[in-house]
Amino acid sequence: MLSVEAQVRLFVDIVSKNGNLLLNVGPMADGTIPDLQQARLEGLGAWLAVNGEAIFGMRPWTRAEGVTREGIGVRFTRRPDALSAILLAAPTGASVTLRGLIAGPGAAVRMLGSEAPLAWRQASDGITVSFPAPPPATPALALKLMPLPAPCEVPGNG
Repeated sequence: MLSVEAQVRLFVDIVSKNGNLLLNVGPMADGTIPDLQQARLEGLGAWLAVNGEAIFGMRPWTRAEGVTREGIGVRFTRRPDALSAILLAAPTGASVTLRGLIAGPGAAVRMLGSEAPLAWRQASDGITVSFPAPPPATPALALKLMPLPAPCEVPGNG
């Protein structure tokens, strides 16, 4: 059985590609859910409580995946007015560059679970987002970019 972290990352990957994840939960004869399966469901639910905005009602973007300049996998989902960039690992530095994005003037970036906007700047290969403090420990960190940035080609951006 997958760990909560692996389950969240698999879920994010599938959703970014317009798929569905079937969770095989097998209740016992008395209707109870085994502890291990319950823990996985609760872990996924806890992640969605903070980051559900990057999942529910979202559609695939022009590309489903990418890699930050720092080597972290990213999955993208969108709605007409916003792009979610979901990092599949916690950044180890104070900033991360989302390669292949061009933001317009007045764009805003925030980390889901926090209302405070994050500082960002347009880099030659994408958008560099700075964190004021170390990001929280989470299986996948969702960033919301508004308005929807434009894609650009970056060699080797998967």
